[in-house]
Amino acid sequence: MNKMPIYAAAATLLLSTSAMAQTMTPPAMPNTPAATTPMTPGATSGQGSQAFIQQQRADQHLASTLIGMSVHGAADENLGEINDLVLDRNGNVSAAVIGVGGFLGVGEKDVAVPFQAVEVTRNTDGKNRLVLRKTKDELKAAPEFAKYEAAPATTGSVTTPARPVTTPPATTR
Repeated sequence: MNKMPIYAAAATLLLSTSAMAQTMTPPAMPNTPAATTPMTPGATSGQGSQAFIQQQRADQHLASTLIGMSVHGAADENLGEINDLVLDRNGNVSAAVIGVGGFLGVGEKDVAVPFQAVEVTRNTDGKNRLVLRKTKDELKAAPEFAKYEAAPATTGSVTTPARPVTTPPATTR
């Protein structure tokens, strides 16, 4: 039995449904803003923001570059290194998590400082330099940063989901 027509029909069906999904517009909901025209690369929205960022600016720094970098004090002593960055809901970096103390990661603790306290500069050779106006003793005495990794434990046997469970409405044909 030749299966090629079956594969061709399945591929045609699959491609036509995805094309329809791209061209159909959802019905307007009450109390929603009017639809806007779709953004094209390089176009700007009404607020003046670009749809895509094409290049890093000179005053911007990549998180992947900052994480793992040494943080120096005002007297150029090595205070620790950036272990992580804390982002808020708007995407702004609110804190730098610095690993302090210990030797080769053993006995090290994480301390979070406001990101604005870390001076990020770029040397003439293009490399970043991080300076924190704190001493080693201040960081060692600082409280340890606790990561929020899991939902709080519940006391009962029934747990409440983080988001309400919704069932899609039944469709009629």
